Amino acid sequence: MELVSTPPLNKYDFTRLRNMWETLVLDVVSGLIQRWEMCDCQDCILDVTALALNQLPAKYWVLDKYDVLTTPESFLKDSNNRRIAEESVLKALRLVEQNPHH
Repeated sequence: MELVSTPPLNKYDFTRLRNMWETLVLDVVSGLIQRWEMCDCQDCILDVTALALNQLPAKYWVLDKYDVLTTPESFLKDSNNRRIAEESVLKALRLVEQNPHH
C-alpha cells in the first residue's frame, strides 16, 4: 500500500519530509539500548518508537527548508523538546514491557 507511488503523487519527492520528533525519539531509544535499559529486539524497538511518536504532536519539516519561527536544529537542541521525547519514550517502554510481542 505505497500511496506515494500512485498517480498523481508519484512525481513528488516525499523523502524530503521529516517528522522532527522522530529524530529525538530515535536518539532516546538508541541511548536506552546502549545502556541495556530496554530489549533490543526489532519488535520492541518498533513498538516503543511507534507508541512514543503517536503520543507526540506531529512536527514536520521539509528538508532544506525551515519553519518561520524556528529551525530544525533549534528544535532538536531544545532541552524541553528532549525532555518531552524522553517522557514519551519511557511511557511507551513501560507499556511494551507489560505487553511484549517477542
